[in-house]
Amino acid sequence: MKTLNRVTPLLTIVIMLLFFPAAGHSAAPMQFTKTESAALLEFARGCLLARLDGSAMPSPPQCATRRQRACFVTFFSGKRVFACFGGFSPRRASLGEEIDENVRLALKNDARSRGVSRETARSAGVQITFPLGQPQRVDDYRSIDPLREGMFVENGDSGVAFVPGEARTASWAFREALRRLNVADPAGVRVYRFRAEEISTRSSGSGL
Repeated sequence: MKTLNRVTPLLTIVIMLLFFPAAGHSAAPMQFTKTESAALLEFARGCLLARLDGSAMPSPPQCATRRQRACFVTFFSGKRVFACFGGFSPRRASLGEEIDENVRLALKNDARSRGVSRETARSAGVQITFPLGQPQRVDDYRSIDPLREGMFVENGDSGVAFVPGEARTASWAFREALRRLNVADPAGVRVYRFRAEEISTRSSGSGL
């Protein structure tokens, strides 16, 4: 999978193989009501379906037009993620545009999305993760609790991010990052933790 430059504007492909619900997170971040959260998740799914079909893009919910916000957008089937993209700094003027751009880049750059069907997209789970500030560098990746914190690993101009709940152990996430970055020497990378909150169909009452 291709990884992109961390320098602003930051674009980071999230490499998820198995997805676990993050511990200690609410169903809706404080700035969104449950109704708004559900609308944002359905908007992300609508963007995915529209791009697969080549049809007109859906209109974003009003709550996504009033603010600018960085995010990661993830689509999964069961615990298997098939498309994800995002970053720590907003690249578009509104959250709605940010979500749509992340969907577009997930389909373009995430190899797991190749050949995804409309049926899979329609029934997929959706998560939108909102980083809380920029990543903070750590000396030891083992100090990161992957169920509650995100991990970002970079090597030169490339980086890989794991959102909270993506990995059960920090060791697995670190090894996977080294593999994806094609780095043999662990001393050749820098590791960061980041905080985030998310909205997800797992906790929205949709049954996904």
